[in-house]
Amino acid sequence: MRKQLCLGVMLSLVASSVLLAETFELGKIEVTSEKDISANPSVDVVTSETIKETDAKTVVDALQSTPGVYADYTGARGESKVRVRGFSSTRVPIYIDGIPIYVPYDHNIDLGRFKTYDIGEIDVSKGYVSPMYGANTMGGAINLITKKPTKELEGEVGVGAFSGNGYEEYATMATKQELYYGMISVSNVSRDYYKISNDYDSAGHQEGHKRSNSESGDKKLNLKVGYTPNSTDEYSFNYIVQRGDKEQPWYAASGSGTAYNRNWDWTDWDKTSYYVITKTAIGEHYLKTRLFYDSFYNKLLNKGTPQSATQDVVQDTSGYDDNTYGGIVEGDIKIAENHLLKLSASKKYDNHVDQAYKNTTGVQSPDLKDASETLSLGLEYTWKLTDKLTWTLGGSYDKNEVTKAEYGNGSSSVPRTKILGEFPKYDSDAYNPQTILSYQATKDLLFYGSVSQKSNMPTLKDRYSSRFGDYILNPSLDAERSTTYEIGTDWAFVEDHHAKVALFYTKTKDYIASVSGLTNTDTTLGCTGTNCKQMQNFDQEEHKGAEVSLNSQWNEQLRSTVSYTYIDATIEESKTANAKYTTDTPKHSYYASLTYSPIHSVDITPIVRHEGKRYSTVSGSEESSAYTVADIRVAYRPIKDLELAIGIKNLFDEYYYYNNGYAQEGRNYYANARYTF
Repeated sequence: MRKQLCLGVMLSLVASSVLLAETFELGKIEVTSEKDISANPSVDVVTSETIKETDAKTVVDALQSTPGVYADYTGARGESKVRVRGFSSTRVPIYIDGIPIYVPYDHNIDLGRFKTYDIGEIDVSKGYVSPMYGANTMGGAINLITKKPTKELEGEVGVGAFSGNGYEEYATMATKQELYYGMISVSNVSRDYYKISNDYDSAGHQEGHKRSNSESGDKKLNLKVGYTPNSTDEYSFNYIVQRGDKEQPWYAASGSGTAYNRNWDWTDWDKTSYYVITKTAIGEHYLKTRLFYDSFYNKLLNKGTPQSATQDVVQDTSGYDDNTYGGIVEGDIKIAENHLLKLSASKKYDNHVDQAYKNTTGVQSPDLKDASETLSLGLEYTWKLTDKLTWTLGGSYDKNEVTKAEYGNGSSSVPRTKILGEFPKYDSDAYNPQTILSYQATKDLLFYGSVSQKSNMPTLKDRYSSRFGDYILNPSLDAERSTTYEIGTDWAFVEDHHAKVALFYTKTKDYIASVSGLTNTDTTLGCTGTNCKQMQNFDQEEHKGAEVSLNSQWNEQLRSTVSYTYIDATIEESKTANAKYTTDTPKHSYYASLTYSPIHSVDITPIVRHEGKRYSTVSGSEESSAYTVADIRVAYRPIKDLELAIGIKNLFDEYYYYNNGYAQEGRNYYANARYTF
């Protein structure tokens, strides 16, 4: 007992010296507390402590420790993303405090632009996903939950420097009073370049190891104010501003064609979010609402061909000016002591404006507008049958309707001069039943099993983009569908050792993929001729595998995390010739971290991450090599509230890439300091 007490005191002192505030409970969708009968035992949680110990500056970095989640990189767009159990980011929506934040046009979002300074927790849902999230959770859901103050006056300031002439600076000031709270957080991160491993041999448009065209910068403001009139009700207004710019690194391998010669700069990557979240008690019941308006604007410059006479000569400009708005209403109804019913209704309006481009002669095309509406009606009923057995039955009805789809004259090389009309507009819908049964065998051992049918609506891009004139449009696409079976266990099998195991099998149908060799003569539908492509509902895939993780507190000085993921993601039926494999999904991956504290003011944290090869094409003709990356971080607290840290990432300078021609960062260094009060 005395040993446990000392351990708890030590961990509390360490945590209090480096962590600010608590997780914003209003921002949660999935309940994970054991005290709530509707808690989802399959959710993985990335804590702020993990984010800090791994020096995870971006959301992608923070998710590296989560079993079944893999970093992904779209080189042709310079975007950092994640895949979940083989599902791409367009099938795994991202939320901030339960508010969907993906770009309306294509459901993508560059997670490299999302920093972690104001994140209190990241919830990752994979198999069973609460229908309270709304539509399009076919591959899972990732919720970035911000922080909330707990004291009358608290704050944090930090500065740092890292390789590539990079620097970071951030500050948070917050207060929690009897009837209200407020928080303001600002951050600024910038770098001139990043360095490729010394094992890289120059190719393509890359010379040397200082990555060409890799400058980036991100600024962020997060303002939160809340009103808490009593112990049950809460009303919060949130305002988030992100202003970024980035260069797209040049293709750095052998190859030819337009995509290999891109020299693009995003001079503006701007996002603004307003949302109101409320929780009101009505007797033993609760009414929760989320109202939001989210805007996304980017401006892209095409600066000619790298390493040529046209380099840095702007050929044309283009941009997106998108917004999405809507609301979610959720009711938690306590039917009886062991019966809880949740109902939700959400409506989301997506608006996309393609500002097309201005060419070198200054001809500006008129804007093209696309729009759609998505409705989701959700239900989740939880019944605690006994002290040990809990059953949850949920589901949703989702519907997506295209309301605007303009097209104009012109082509990928000749600016359009007028709007000609609208493409045919379609809608798609799906029913998504789910159930999960959990059994608390003992205080420290839980089993669960779930079956989930989910869907993903086609994006505006899937329906209406010709992708620079190579694709035939397909407005009548249907929703993709998947069925996932999962069993798992959560077991504290020895004191201070906590294991989780999940086995899963997912079968998809109507998967939207590209088919080649088509003929089209209708000039209004994009590509014409005999060698066109089109997005169609035809792929059938199977994703099956296992996830194992073990978190251990060995003694007062040593704790560790180890995880392993096996996933076999294959294409079972396809119109694409020789299609066998889902891309960018390693079959085997390992993660291990260790934190050793020789004295209470020092933490030494080595981290090792390994991933097997990934297929870059569905036929398996191209693949990336397996790799192992090691990091190390040393933190020192000369006084309780001040932490100084230094670290090395990719310690052994491993050369690796997720997408051929776009090498990841080699060995790099950082140093930072944070003061918490």
